[in-house]
Amino acid sequence: MHCWIALQTSLTTEAGPALLDEAALQRTVASLALGFTPRVALVDEAVLLDVTGSLRLFGGLARLMQLLEQRLIQFFESNRAIPLIRRAQGATSLIALGRLRHAAGGAAPARTRVADLPMHTLTAARPHLGVLERIGCRSWDDLLRLPRDGVARRFGAELLEALDRARGSLPDNHVWLVLPEHFEEKIELNALVTHGPALMAGAERLLASLHAWLLGRQSGICALRLTWHLDKRRDVAPTGEMEVRTAQPAQDLHHVTRLIAEHLAQQQLPAPVHSLSLRSLVTEPLVDAAAATTSLLLEARQQGDSAVELIERLSARLGPAQVQAWQPCADHRPEQMQRWVNAQGAIQSIASGVRQTRARGQKGLKKSEEAAIADALYPSWLLPEPLRLAAVGDSPVYQGPLLRLAGPQRLEASGWLMTGDAAGDGPGVRSKPAAIRDYFIYRSQQAGLLWIFSERLPVPQPEHAQRQAWYLHGFFA
Repeated sequence: MHCWIALQTSLTTEAGPALLDEAALQRTVASLALGFTPRVALVDEAVLLDVTGSLRLFGGLARLMQLLEQRLIQFFESNRAIPLIRRAQGATSLIALGRLRHAAGGAAPARTRVADLPMHTLTAARPHLGVLERIGCRSWDDLLRLPRDGVARRFGAELLEALDRARGSLPDNHVWLVLPEHFEEKIELNALVTHGPALMAGAERLLASLHAWLLGRQSGICALRLTWHLDKRRDVAPTGEMEVRTAQPAQDLHHVTRLIAEHLAQQQLPAPVHSLSLRSLVTEPLVDAAAATTSLLLEARQQGDSAVELIERLSARLGPAQVQAWQPCADHRPEQMQRWVNAQGAIQSIASGVRQTRARGQKGLKKSEEAAIADALYPSWLLPEPLRLAAVGDSPVYQGPLLRLAGPQRLEASGWLMTGDAAGDGPGVRSKPAAIRDYFIYRSQQAGLLWIFSERLPVPQPEHAQRQAWYLHGFFA
């Protein structure tokens, strides 16, 4: 047996402009309903859902309607709006819609018999309500008692077809809602805006529609573009825009909202703005919440802002060049293995690396253990510049005699391995000499564990010259 739900939602907001107009509100409710069934249609003032194939998945009609209402309430309350939700259920779409309209007059939709539904609840009968009232047809049952040929000649075949669809004799011919691949929406502002932070009110309206679109497509946003359209009477560019990118796909747009607010707070508008448009650039499908947190419990989710969100917000407020992070480099020389880069660019590679590591699982466990053994020979702290040490014979000295514990670990970076050090003095001239070193771990009674290397001289030296040069390069914890 088929099962349909009809929804109609209105909003109560605080003093100020409405969050969504009626058309946008209806599209938003329909987008949220797509999370429960793919058969959603916009009909007149209502949203119709065919949930026949979803009842078993969600545990029955009562449970499905409860979850749907909870999602609608949670969505609108997160956007500082109080929803008033009216819903009705029926075996066909027109029965559900008729009960919904009848309930608007104060009747209980679940207790109303289909035959007793008033004529104004049927869309096809609305142009003929005056005539139907005069001939005594006040309910669907009254109209069904009339001869079909006479009804068709007097009111047209559309009215009989609507009655047949309501009774299930004819299939529904609704156009199902399909969300576009990319979100794009434009709104007109209530007044001209001359300051960047004031654009946030309009941006929040666009973000509310984007949030519903993401929930309907079960996706997360990675990049979006906000465009403001300037007054054409000024001698300036017609539009201005900004792009916001996140390292991880976001469906809850609170973090994205704060990033946009940080950018708009620093924006200088060359002319008044009359409208805004928002477009999604990059989206990614989202997996189940429990799988995303590597936990079998839906409650095991991170509370508060993550480190990635903090870095993105600081970069938006202070500028990308003011927030930096270490990034590994493919170089054999310890002092060149890391470099400072913009943190916003680094976290994107870190986040992608984490996803690749989770995908590989335990496949690379043996290789990672071998890499960990090799990395164990590197110290915790490196000196900014290696410190030249004195030597007694062929042994270095630092605050007294030293005891060798491990080594040598040979390192050589020359020729093509040093292509990143080419200076501007000419071809073949490099800013730093070749690195030909043997590293050792020494113990000092005063300084602890030291990382010392001996620089092997590339050319033969006179007999009286020192054959090895010793340098202190780092300390172990």
